[in-house]
Amino acid sequence: MTKGFAIALMLCGFASPAIARIDRPVAVDGGEVVGVAAGGLVEFKGIPFARPPVDALRWQPPQPVERWQGVLRADRFAPACPQLGGGAMAGDSAVLPERENEDCLYLNVWTAADSAEEKRPVMVWIYGGGYRAGATDLPQYDGAALAGKGVVFVSIAYRVGVLGFLAHPGLSAESPRHVSGNYGLQDQIAALDWIRRNIASFGGDPERITIFGQSAGSMSTSYLSASPLATGKFHRLIGETGAGFGLLTPRPLAQAEAEGLNFARKVGAEGVDDLRSLPAATLVRAAGPASGSFEPNRDGWLVPATLAEIYRNGAQNDVDMLIGSNADEAGEDPAMTLAAYRDRLQSTYGRDAEALLRLHPATSDAEARASHRQLSTITLGDYTMYSWARAQARTGTAPLYVYRFIQNPPIPKSERPGGPDAASPGAWHGAEIAYALGNLDSKAWPWSAADRRLSDQMMAYWVNFAANGTPNGPGLPHWPTYHEAPDKVMQLGGEVGATARLFLPTMEILDRHLGR
Repeated sequence: MTKGFAIALMLCGFASPAIARIDRPVAVDGGEVVGVAAGGLVEFKGIPFARPPVDALRWQPPQPVERWQGVLRADRFAPACPQLGGGAMAGDSAVLPERENEDCLYLNVWTAADSAEEKRPVMVWIYGGGYRAGATDLPQYDGAALAGKGVVFVSIAYRVGVLGFLAHPGLSAESPRHVSGNYGLQDQIAALDWIRRNIASFGGDPERITIFGQSAGSMSTSYLSASPLATGKFHRLIGETGAGFGLLTPRPLAQAEAEGLNFARKVGAEGVDDLRSLPAATLVRAAGPASGSFEPNRDGWLVPATLAEIYRNGAQNDVDMLIGSNADEAGEDPAMTLAAYRDRLQSTYGRDAEALLRLHPATSDAEARASHRQLSTITLGDYTMYSWARAQARTGTAPLYVYRFIQNPPIPKSERPGGPDAASPGAWHGAEIAYALGNLDSKAWPWSAADRRLSDQMMAYWVNFAANGTPNGPGLPHWPTYHEAPDKVMQLGGEVGATARLFLPTMEILDRHLGR
């Protein structure tokens, strides 16, 4: 009997500790599933956690999954939720239209547990994509490497774009809570409920669940950390560049509803029934790149207030946190000129424009592009995550760890976003994912020994944190908590270790304009 064959039967709880079988099913909500053995793991791909959100269930909270007949063979990823197409940053895969379907509320599990009694820590990956794109089947999101380090890895899908975040007065009228728009976040909460009910069957511990994600996935962890609807459903979080603070503060429901009305007029829909009658592809095409219109809103229920207010009042879910951002979050704007840079500083920051110009100077178009890129990185990355960390430190008591990722992946010139003559994008938005998830080989790039060493360290930090609430462990550079060293962050890349937090004078200025 093969090792994989033995592992799976133990997962199902049907055999003695020494014997297991892959062909015996695992009982979950809705029926039984069987996975596939691969490399010492068992993978379960495409397990439904809710009913398909189609027809009358479009723009409704996720509903309990329906029972299926027989045993579901969970051997392939489910389709991605309908979304805006197009390329992604610095070599990341894009979701193709033929891989999309409105029936998309599924999750995937990777486990190396030998029995349901092992109670391994659980890590739940929430994909990014600006709330307008994203899927669980991108190669950089594969869960095998972290599962091989001792966790049960789960990746979850959620509705995005107009299908996940459309608010509309007619939809609010249907709701017993008189709210609309945050359906994608409700999907995430429904997936967490499923995980708490079922993950023990895969060898996972329902009392040690870590949610983690990047970009909109990280923003989602911040919303879940602030939502009373998610209380008790997870125990730790890792946020990789993204939180509902600063520029990313959620807009009020009334504004989101007004934007939804405008969208309905654009597609010729008189009301909710007309909107539901339109094909998903029509709605997605009409929404276009206007991601700002279809993101989480402040509905007074799932998101009771701004995150800054929730944290200021100590009403957040006070869980262990590990958060940070990258050194080059923003790309260079090739159209930026010295005059445009100065005008933008003046129109955005008024009397603080000259101070920012001294901190991020420019005397030529080239310098303006570089300073604008740096200031954008600070605003969207460093400041956002600093604001979140500071808010948690002021009213929370759980351990808090902060990082800054500086490693430049060896992206070939042929795959650079600006073309082969463009400069390296550096430690771009999302560059850390392949390192943290152990998926460097999802890209055939010339990875160095330093890249692989950093990946091993980051996986160890992430797994230690999920298991014990601290990233620290044998053989790793010490990572102090925020409370121990509030003016330091853990540098990931180069010489790994605690280093001084950068750009504090700039962030003090940003506080006056974005702190709310």
